[in-house]
Amino acid sequence: MQESITANQLSGRAIGSIFFSGFGALWLLLALYIRQVLNSASVSAVLLGLALLLLSAFNVLHQAKRWPRVAEDAAEKQAFSRINIIQYIAIGIVAFSFSRLHIDAYVLSAITAITGLHLFPLARLFRNSLNYVTGSLLTGWAITSVLCVPAEHLQGVTAMGTGIILWLGTAVTLILASRVARQCASPQTC
Repeated sequence: MQESITANQLSGRAIGSIFFSGFGALWLLLALYIRQVLNSASVSAVLLGLALLLLSAFNVLHQAKRWPRVAEDAAEKQAFSRINIIQYIAIGIVAFSFSRLHIDAYVLSAITAITGLHLFPLARLFRNSLNYVTGSLLTGWAITSVLCVPAEHLQGVTAMGTGIILWLGTAVTLILASRVARQCASPQTC
């Protein structure tokens, strides 16, 4: 986190964490489904983890209200939209192409790599160095899983690792954001 933090940055970390929590849960549920261990206990565990992360994110979002807010940057919003549009187009092209080439087993690894790579421009855009770490872990995981996991197990293993990485990145982000947010005990100290 930066020294001169704003409400925008704290709420941005919280909102990003909400999305990462949700996507992480989807990846974990997909992994459980692929590995054929999707049952009430495993779903309950994922939902509990998701609930804990979401509660933490909403807490940071609430605490961010005590920090000074700056005007929204329209160029930043446009850049964010462009980065995400490029990511989704790349995912669509890869999913379609891999299906046509009959290499479906590698689709989830490719999506993980694309997701990881899209975090690099977002890290720069939002001045959030933790996105570099999460992006590197996702990209590295995609490569490692393709090189080390047999094709018949690749999708389940890749999905599980992707979900875990997203949740770990979310947890660290929320811990750091909570520490910063608590520093502002009253409007006069922010």
